[in-house]
Amino acid sequence: MLKNKVKLLVLLTCIIMLISTLSFATNDIVPGDNARTTEGEVQTPTEETAPVTEGENNQGTSQPTPEIYNGDLYLFDNNVVMDKYVDGNVFIFGRNVEITGRVNGSLFVFGDKVTFSENSYIVQSIYACANELNLNGAANDLYAAGNIINMNYNSFMIRDLRVGANTFNFKGGAGRDAFVEADNFNFETTSGSSAIVYGNLNYSSNKELELSKELVQGEIHYSNLQNFVDSKSVVSIILDKVMDLLETILFTVVVFLLIAWLAPKFIEDSKNYIGKPALMSFGIGLLAFIVAIFVSFALLFSYIGISLAFAIFAVFMLMLSISFAITTTCITFKAKEKFNFSKKYLTIVTLVVVTLILWVLEQIPYVGTIVTIIVSLVGFGTLLSYVFKRTKKEKTVEAK
Repeated sequence: MLKNKVKLLVLLTCIIMLISTLSFATNDIVPGDNARTTEGEVQTPTEETAPVTEGENNQGTSQPTPEIYNGDLYLFDNNVVMDKYVDGNVFIFGRNVEITGRVNGSLFVFGDKVTFSENSYIVQSIYACANELNLNGAANDLYAAGNIINMNYNSFMIRDLRVGANTFNFKGGAGRDAFVEADNFNFETTSGSSAIVYGNLNYSSNKELELSKELVQGEIHYSNLQNFVDSKSVVSIILDKVMDLLETILFTVVVFLLIAWLAPKFIEDSKNYIGKPALMSFGIGLLAFIVAIFVSFALLFSYIGISLAFAIFAVFMLMLSISFAITTTCITFKAKEKFNFSKKYLTIVTLVVVTLILWVLEQIPYVGTIVTIIVSLVGFGTLLSYVFKRTKKEKTVEAK
């Protein structure tokens, strides 16, 4: 589980993803700066390490150049490969993500498994949130949160790295300071392949490490993670809410992408369930909720109905769990129809904004409980209405 202190990193990532439209460029750092020698030194750019110019390779001969994308790039898919040269920022949301290209700005990525190849280069910062994050290549700064984060030996952050994870395997380097919070912090100390921090190391974990001046050239500050977790403060409570918000946003976007993939016709019809139809959806959802609970418990008391009861209850809980995402999807596409925008990334941004508004309303004492019930039942009823409508239509077609 991510600890409270670094959950703020995830919030910052989310906020920057929503509001950032700027493209950055810099000329004082080039890809050749990022390679380390076996002694842990940063190499000076040479003719061999200098970046390839457009239309030429390092020997000056004409070669095909990678595709150059001017402006901010938005990628949303189950499997994403970012192999372009991007003169702007990159925003990625996917299940399996691989970055092999170079970005003349910052890169923001959310995914299950995210991998940066050795050739990847991010001129500004990496903002990453993933279940498994594998880092190679280079960037200016790293802001990362995840379950398992592997920073390999050929990965180097020119400036700072800030990491929060259950397990952080650190074999790379940081040109300035490193801030780490992890249950298991594994700092590679093997000579010739060790990790290195040129500035200060500030870390919280379950075990204190013994690190030499050659590995951490600045000061080392350690705090026991368990002691930090046990001391619940106002800040930690706020950060818990922040993490809950982020999880809600991520879950909603994932459900939306799955629906768009599995049931695109529902996406087209979703706008028709907002307004007066929402009252009917609420009624259907409420009635279905009562019936499902009653039937499930009734079947539990019959020997032959136990398996069926668990099946009904499982389906019921699954549908109820995605009901919030269903409601936000319907509101999003109603807004899309009203404001007449067609770009995919604007749809995702609107979905996130709607999710944020509903989540805030749900946090209000007393009122939040009512909002939660209404949103859930409307989504539940909408889903049932669509299923019944599709089933009825298919039967009519078969009858003809």
